[in-house]
Amino acid sequence: MENLTPEQAIERIEKSIAEKTEGFVSSEELVAIKADLASVKEIAEKDNTSDLKAEIAKLEGMIEGLKEAKKEEAPKAQTLGQAISFAFKSAKDKIVETAEKGGLLNLDTKAAGTMLIDTNYSGGTVGLSSLESGLTRIQRRRPFLRSLVNSANTTSKFIAYIEQKNADPGVAGTTAEGAEKTQTDFDLVEASAEVKKITAYIKVSKEMIADIPFMQGEINNELMELVELKLDEQILLGDGLASNLPGIDSVATAWSAGTFAATIPSANNSDVLRVAIAQIAGQNFEANYILLNPADVAAMELTKSTTGEYTYPMFVPGANGVTTVKGIPVVESTLVPAGEFYVGDFTKANLRVREDMNVQVGYVNDDFTKNLMTVLVEMRAAFYVKSNHATAFVNGEFASAIAALQLP
Repeated sequence: MENLTPEQAIERIEKSIAEKTEGFVSSEELVAIKADLASVKEIAEKDNTSDLKAEIAKLEGMIEGLKEAKKEEAPKAQTLGQAISFAFKSAKDKIVETAEKGGLLNLDTKAAGTMLIDTNYSGGTVGLSSLESGLTRIQRRRPFLRSLVNSANTTSKFIAYIEQKNADPGVAGTTAEGAEKTQTDFDLVEASAEVKKITAYIKVSKEMIADIPFMQGEINNELMELVELKLDEQILLGDGLASNLPGIDSVATAWSAGTFAATIPSANNSDVLRVAIAQIAGQNFEANYILLNPADVAAMELTKSTTGEYTYPMFVPGANGVTTVKGIPVVESTLVPAGEFYVGDFTKANLRVREDMNVQVGYVNDDFTKNLMTVLVEMRAAFYVKSNHATAFVNGEFASAIAALQLP
């Protein structure tokens, strides 16, 4: 706060503008302001109050116009300009009064303070944020069984097939000269598999679909993934009851030690799988996949001898990241319960798709009056393993199987 004569006040304003508008106004604009200040000074010296008021108003308008023009270009300089403009505007009446009556003038200018996020930013965090596009989805296991089994389309609700049964005697014989030749026969038995439905839906408001750009696509992806995962689960673990598919677990043959019972010293997981492969081969099938939980694969690969060496080469972790047992690839999935295993010839598992996954959108009950939409994804499919092929699949538990193989 200072005591100034009219002349000193105008000189102070001129000096303040020169210092504090540096970088805020152009040199041409600054020259114009100084010219107007010279006019103000002349009028003040002549003590012409009415003209002084007009010149001050003109100068004030010029500074305000510059402030608005530079608002977007230089926010920091704008703050300094605002401080000068405010000080001049606030003191205008006092300048006029002092010019009329004489005396001293109190001219109060406030310097801009240091700007901090904590003190100068309020109302939210949008201006400080960067939003990544899209949605980070829930991590789920990868569906895989559809790619392993024998898959095809169908146009019917039931898939019928005929199996050969009860061959009698089911073998050819050698025949001596003049002797009766070997006779055999068999029965034909018709069987069928029924198409079942897998569904999932989401109810969503029209506003959410309209206001969140990626929402429709994410809903579709979510529902299709859930249906695909359910199909995957049914292929392996379905019990065939009610609306469930008869999965591999419901028809597979239980693992058996056979002639290897109590004959294997230091039996381990890879020994169990090797016996399962032999069991399938003994039924005239060729195993092509082994299904294990990731924890059991890790346990098998970490198995060491008493002196610390890894127990290769019964199983081989390949360079491509796929572990094999006797050349048969191991497929890891959390769908397989820990401690269990499935070995099989998956060409003998049959998936028939009546209606592949499709997305439908509609109104249910009072959806229309509530501005809601129902998004539905469904598919229809049948799965079956023919009874003559049931022994192409073996499943069991590692703990009991190892105990059965262990040499006493």
